[in-house]
Amino acid sequence: MNNLFFFKWMSSIIFCLLLYSCYSCSSTKENMLPIPEIRDGTAKLSGTIENFHSTTREDNQTLDLFVPYPVTAESYHAITTVNEDGSFSFEVPMQCNYAIGSIVSEHTSHVFYVSLTSGKETKVDILYERRTGTWYKIINQTDSLGLTTTDQTNITKVENELYSYLFSPQIFTGYAKTPDEFVKRAKISQNQLLKKLKENDVLSEIAKNSVANEMRLLVLNLNLLEYRARMKIDYANAGKDIVNFNPPEPGKKYYAFLKDFDLNNPQHLYDGRYYSDVLQKILLSDTLNISPIGDIPIDQWMEATKSNLSKLVGFNKGLFYDMLAANSYARQFNNELRPLSDKQKENIQNYFKDNKKEFAKILLKRNEEIIRLAALKDPLVMNMTPAVSREQLKNAIISKYRGKVVVVDFWATWCAPCLAAMEQYRDVKGELKGKDVVFVYLTNHSSPQKLWEERIRGIGGEHYYLNDDEWEYIMDTFDFEVIPTYLIFDAKGKLAQKFISYPGNDRMQAAIEKLLP
Repeated sequence: MNNLFFFKWMSSIIFCLLLYSCYSCSSTKENMLPIPEIRDGTAKLSGTIENFHSTTREDNQTLDLFVPYPVTAESYHAITTVNEDGSFSFEVPMQCNYAIGSIVSEHTSHVFYVSLTSGKETKVDILYERRTGTWYKIINQTDSLGLTTTDQTNITKVENELYSYLFSPQIFTGYAKTPDEFVKRAKISQNQLLKKLKENDVLSEIAKNSVANEMRLLVLNLNLLEYRARMKIDYANAGKDIVNFNPPEPGKKYYAFLKDFDLNNPQHLYDGRYYSDVLQKILLSDTLNISPIGDIPIDQWMEATKSNLSKLVGFNKGLFYDMLAANSYARQFNNELRPLSDKQKENIQNYFKDNKKEFAKILLKRNEEIIRLAALKDPLVMNMTPAVSREQLKNAIISKYRGKVVVVDFWATWCAPCLAAMEQYRDVKGELKGKDVVFVYLTNHSSPQKLWEERIRGIGGEHYYLNDDEWEYIMDTFDFEVIPTYLIFDAKGKLAQKFISYPGNDRMQAAIEKLLP
C-alpha cells in the first residue's frame, strides 16, 4: 500500500465524519447540555427556509436529517422535501429524551445542527443567502438545549478545521516506535486540538464543551483504538516506506488510556455515533477478548466483561456496561442482519427492566425491523479475488455475471456514508429481488478482515477483498477517489452509469431498471 492511498483514505474518513457529526459536552452544569437519558419516543422537527425558491429547479429541494442512535449503534436518516413556501417537517423516532441532529441540504455541503426533545416539537427558521446561493444559517430555533443560533450555524466550520488539523502531518512529527510513545503522542495531539478549540472566539462555552467532548471521542476512536492503522499513517507521514511495515497489535495494558475518557458519562449519548464506534471497537478487540453476547444471560456476560475491563476503564458499574451489552446485540443486528433468538429476547427482558426498561423497548423494536430486512437480503457469497493481473481484474469479476446487470459498490467498513447507503437501498434490492441484477461489493485492506467478514453477513450479495494495488488501479481506471462509488454495468459487461456517492433510491432503481430486459 503506498503513501498516497493513506491520504485518500483519511480524506474519505473526514468526509464521512462531516456527514455524521453529532456532539456532546462535558463541563460544569451551567456549561453543558441537559443530561440525556435512554428513552424510546418521538420528536418533531419543523421549520421554514426564508428566501427559499425553487424556480430554477424542476423539483423541490430536499433536506437530509441524521440523528444518532446510541443503543442500536446506528444513525437515523430521513429525507424530506422542502415545500414551495420553504416549509419542511420531520417526525423523528428517538432513543434518548434529548438528541442533537444534523441537517444537510442537497444544494450545499454546509451542515448545521438542530436540537430535538422527545415528545416536543422543535421549530427552526433558516435563512437562505440568495447573494451566495450556497449556504444557510439558523436565525431562530425553539428548544435549543442551550446552544445559540450562532453555535448551530458555525459548529460545522469549527469541526472541519479541527478534523483537518487532527489528521494533518503537522500534528504528528516523527514516528512513535512503541505503543507507549504512541499513546503519549496521541495525548499531546489531543491537548493541541483542545487548545486550538479554546482559542476560538465564535462559539459559546456550551458549544465549545460540546465540540471538546466530540474531539476527545474522535481521538479515542480514530487514533488510540486504531493503533495499527494509525501507526502506518504516522510512518508514512515521517517519510518512510510502509510497503513492508506491519506493526503488531499491542497488549492489554496498552488500553489503560480508556480510564482517561470518562466512558460512563451520559453526555456521550449526544455523540451517539462516535460513542457507539468506541463501544464496537472495544467489543471487537482481539486483545480485550470480550465474548459475543449470543444467548448468554446478560448478568453472566456482564460479570465476565467487568472482570476484563473494570481496571482499564476505572469503574465496574454504570451506563457504559449497559451500553456495551446493548451494542453487542447491535453488532448482531447491524453486521449480520440476524434477528434475536427467543432466548436473547428473554435475556433482554430479564435484565433491562425497571429503570432500564427503555433499553428493552428499543432493542425489541429494532428486532422487528431486522426480521423484515433479513427477508430482503440476498445470500452471501464470499469470493476469492481472481488470480489475474490488476489490468484484467475488472473484466474477470464482471464476466462472471454476464447476462445480468451488475451493480459494483466500492465501500469500506469504516465508511459511514457507505454503510448508511447500504441500509437505504435495501428496499431497492427487495424491489429487484428475482430479477437479472447482481450486487457486487469491493473493499480492500483498509477494512479489517475480521470486521469485514462479520459485516458482510448482514449485507449479502457478492463480495471481494482486494489488495491495495488492485483497489487503487480500479479507482484510477474509473477516475474516482472517494467512496461510496457505484459502477453499473449492463448485461453485456459495458459500463452504463457511475455514481460518486449514493444518488438516492429513486435514481439508483431507475438506473438499474432501464438496463433490465
